[in-house]
Amino acid sequence: LRKLGKVGQIKIVKHKGHLKDLKQLKSDLEDKILALDPDSFDWDLDALSAKDLPGVKAIMTSSTSFDWLKPQVLKKAGIVACNVPGFSLDAAAEYAVAMAIEVSRRLPMVIKNGWKANPETTKPVLLKDKIAGIVGLGRIGKRMAEICQGIGMKVIYWSRKSKDNRFKKVKLDELFKTADVIMPALVENAETKKIITKKLFDSMKNSVILVGINRVKAIWDEDYILEKVKKGEIAGYAMEGDNAKKPSAYEGNVWAVPPIAWYTQESLDNLMKIWVDNMIAFAKGKPQ
Repeated sequence: LRKLGKVGQIKIVKHKGHLKDLKQLKSDLEDKILALDPDSFDWDLDALSAKDLPGVKAIMTSSTSFDWLKPQVLKKAGIVACNVPGFSLDAAAEYAVAMAIEVSRRLPMVIKNGWKANPETTKPVLLKDKIAGIVGLGRIGKRMAEICQGIGMKVIYWSRKSKDNRFKKVKLDELFKTADVIMPALVENAETKKIITKKLFDSMKNSVILVGINRVKAIWDEDYILEKVKKGEIAGYAMEGDNAKKPSAYEGNVWAVPPIAWYTQESLDNLMKIWVDNMIAFAKGKPQ
């Protein structure tokens, strides 16, 4: 607040609902930046309403995910959209690999068996020497790959643009056919929603483990995956999200956790710094 106060006036608004419900902003004619918490809008901004609020020059989310802002709609209205990239990449990557380990050790099955390992249903395996398939090699995907390599996994990846010679780049269909653990780290948009198909799922080994963090259910068909686990067609699934239930609610080796992959003290510090720096940069006419 002290840093922001040096470049402009600060108004803190407690809100839950739609952008159009922010009545106090309709009478405020000054140029402004809206810094939004996505939870306040249930991760679905009524972006068209922004044009009815006078003076809005930029909308800045406190999240890495930015699809919920509908940035193309805002752009047409002359409003800049800005996210907080990479603030939790270490936390998210560590959490994803931890989820993979928990499923490979059949922890959901152990829990459902009264905290006892059953040789018939809980056959744990090591991830060491297995093949990790990373879908998308952005900030989080690259960190996932590094951690997987660090525990002795062979890393293959598919990415539309990114390259890294430390890991083997393959075609997407080869990744799904050969990987023992598959972890997507894709930005959610219209293009990525079409990338992971049922045909790719059907090509996987029956020993494969899938790991989905963040808003991955928007990128692949989670119900289809859960059905495959139920039928024993794949070894397991680790999922993170608001829809996660207790392990007992799922059939088979399904590990469901709340959406806290990003949540560490270091991530919170990074988030606040980048968010505030974004606002200051825009206020000084140098948006980043």
